[in-house]
Amino acid sequence: MSAPAPGRARNSLGVWSLVLGGASFLLLLGVLTGIPAILVGNDGRRAVRAGQADNEAVATAGVVLGWASVAATLVGAGIVAYMMVSGDR
Repeated sequence: MSAPAPGRARNSLGVWSLVLGGASFLLLLGVLTGIPAILVGNDGRRAVRAGQADNEAVATAGVVLGWASVAATLVGAGIVAYMMVSGDR
């Protein structure tokens, strides 16, 4: 087997970020996979700036999906908490 090309060695970070972000958003996994998507995506974007990867758009999409999922989870939890406190069902 040949070694991976130097410029593409860390493209998997962006791909994993997109997979985790998509899973958190589409499967309603919230912070379970949303936070790892954000962390891995930021590492992927850092790798692009260092010249070790070339898929910044993929990593950014994973970060955006991760943040959207975390935000939706927090909003949903806030709505549920409000409904419980106010007595509305």
